[in-house]
Amino acid sequence: MNDIKKTFKGFELFHDITDRLLRNRNRAVVLANIAEDHSKNKLITPKAAGLILGYFKEIPNEEKAEVQNSFKEQMNLRGFKIATQ
Repeated sequence: MNDIKKTFKGFELFHDITDRLLRNRNRAVVLANIAEDHSKNKLITPKAAGLILGYFKEIPNEEKAEVQNSFKEQMNLRGFKIATQ
């Protein structure tokens, strides 16, 4: 586990949490916090997009779909909308 990063730019990656659902929910909350903290009027800024993509890159491939779905749920709960085009 020494090769696995614990954080991305100070944001916890939760690799040490053994419960997969909890680990991925926590990751989705971190992603939503990044989006919310770096947005203007519910629009994600380029800085937020870069942080979100960088964080997401650190998530194992086999867990990305679950994190993405949970992230969408978190964003909807916070009033963000998904563009259809």
